[in-house]
Amino acid sequence: MRKIIVLVSEPSPAEESADERATRHDVVQGALASQAAIMAAAESGVSGLVLSAVHRPFAPQDDLVAMIELWTENEDLGRLVAQCVPAALRTQLSLTVSATATSEIIIKEVLHFATAESPWRIKLAGTAFRRDDFTTEEFFTYWSDIHAHISGRVPGVRGYVVSRNTQVIEGTDETDAIVAQWYADEAAFDAAQATPEAATTWADVANYAKTTGRFWLMTETVIVTPPASGPGLLEPGNS
Repeated sequence: MRKIIVLVSEPSPAEESADERATRHDVVQGALASQAAIMAAAESGVSGLVLSAVHRPFAPQDDLVAMIELWTENEDLGRLVAQCVPAALRTQLSLTVSATATSEIIIKEVLHFATAESPWRIKLAGTAFRRDDFTTEEFFTYWSDIHAHISGRVPGVRGYVVSRNTQVIEGTDETDAIVAQWYADEAAFDAAQATPEAATTWADVANYAKTTGRFWLMTETVIVTPPASGPGLLEPGNS
């Protein structure tokens, strides 16, 4: 099983109000959701398909609009990315795309997705880059053996997944991983960030990673329910 992550960005005009930007993003996210539904119906090899829409970027001028996660047995990954965001749609909406194949490290089992009806209604997602003095294996060993135990203690963290980038499919993405954590809602996330556990977590990042990652709060639309993740590293039952 392969998991593809597609990051979709749209450049923001210099002079644009927050309302104008929100309206423009709604159009893009709606078009991506429609395309994802078409793809899921036409592509038999899709085992899971989730569209995450940016709700709140940490950096005000961040151009990311959405993230698409696709689970598949199909080996033609470039074709699948092209189906997720077709050339015509990219031209029409001035979209840029980066896509990577990943393998998942489950820290806490994903039992729900951040939909309006879910008990987990918000997702934190972000990019991660290893420090230059760490090899790739050292980076992920530190994350699994040390940082996961620190960050997993932040109050309110429900699901927690690290998607390790294994292959660049499109673009020049140099990230080592995409991290995702789920919370009950935005208020729960904000409250968690004010805790000593969160402060300790952010302080530990510099011990193994660069501090240049980008982060977003997202909501999710599940087009095809992904395979069950199984128990995570911090949970009973993990083998």
